[in-house]
Amino acid sequence: MGFFALIAMWFALPLLFIFLFILPVKLMIRSLIDIVYIPRQIVGIAANARLRRNHALEHATINVLQQRYGVRRLAGLASEDGFLIRGWSDDRALSRAAGEALLRLQRGEHDLAVHRHCGTSQAVGNFLFAVLYLTVLLAGGRLQLGAVMLGGAALLLISPYLGMWIQRAFTTSIDVSDVMIIGTSPVFGRKGPAFPFSLLLGRVPEGYYVHTGSGAALHGSWIER
Repeated sequence: MGFFALIAMWFALPLLFIFLFILPVKLMIRSLIDIVYIPRQIVGIAANARLRRNHALEHATINVLQQRYGVRRLAGLASEDGFLIRGWSDDRALSRAAGEALLRLQRGEHDLAVHRHCGTSQAVGNFLFAVLYLTVLLAGGRLQLGAVMLGGAALLLISPYLGMWIQRAFTTSIDVSDVMIIGTSPVFGRKGPAFPFSLLLGRVPEGYYVHTGSGAALHGSWIER
């Protein structure tokens, strides 16, 4: 055996070990975590009405921004008191888009509440792949690469549509009749000075947080004052 063949074998054996042993074990652990964690996450969102309404408004705002400005690289994250839009730097345009999104949702444009690239679709795809992977392992007693690849390709086609259905049914709510937009505030990365000093030093925010609230609650607090 020649010198170059020995060198090739020396590099090939670790890669073979990783492919045959480490990668399948890692995928198995990841699949077990996804099977437990992802359904719990979706159920937790489904049980939180405020979060679901803000999730719907987040999607609607991103849809409006993309319709009006053609931007594609936007990301969002909803919480109980609002939502974050990353990748956008014009707070006035964002405020207008959020107001338009809320008005259009209230007028019945419910498709705005769903977004094809929501993390829900990715989570659904990960869950389905985990089920497929563990099923193949249990049924075949060993990794069947062809079945996993074929099933994975099918899941890439199915998961976006199933994810959008789960968004409609569980993780968003179109009941936004009582939602009000309070305002926006810039969000900066962990490094550097905090707002408002970051603006004085010319730092650009990584996104803006849109604050929301209940119309009835805000009206009640105004009466008390």
